[in-house]
Amino acid sequence: MYYLYHIPGKKIGVTRDLNTRVTLIQGYKENEYEVLEQSDDIDYISDREIELQKSYGYKIDRKLYKNLFNKMKINATEQTSTFPVPLNKLKGNLMDNIGLQWRVNISGFGHGQFEINEQTIPWIMANAKMSMYNEERSYIYNKAYYEALWLNQL
Repeated sequence: MYYLYHIPGKKIGVTRDLNTRVTLIQGYKENEYEVLEQSDDIDYISDREIELQKSYGYKIDRKLYKNLFNKMKINATEQTSTFPVPLNKLKGNLMDNIGLQWRVNISGFGHGQFEINEQTIPWIMANAKMSMYNEERSYIYNKAYYEALWLNQL
């Protein structure tokens, strides 16, 4: 979920984690800011942030919220889906890439559409392995992921 928040007299911003971003990092108490809107649609919330910044007369962000994060490029083979991050940074990157989808071809199952979402992240984290070729990469086995999370949804 994306939260569009307002710190009166200061700014309008977007975050996925109000407590960490606004309270802990920026130092505002809960009664010092308000949530204007929330949505799981990053495109909508990114556009809305700019609209509200303009209407309130605040400084306009030069870059849309949705463009602040580089989408993770997942390398999918028949056996594995490899993430370009080490295990100790995987969860944060998955959270930043909620909604990201990729296609795989699993022998015996055909093509599958995988997605990063709040239901799949715990499974990915519990089953991801560090690449033996590059410790800056981690991976999951596609067949296990498919059977655990997607087979029952067909």
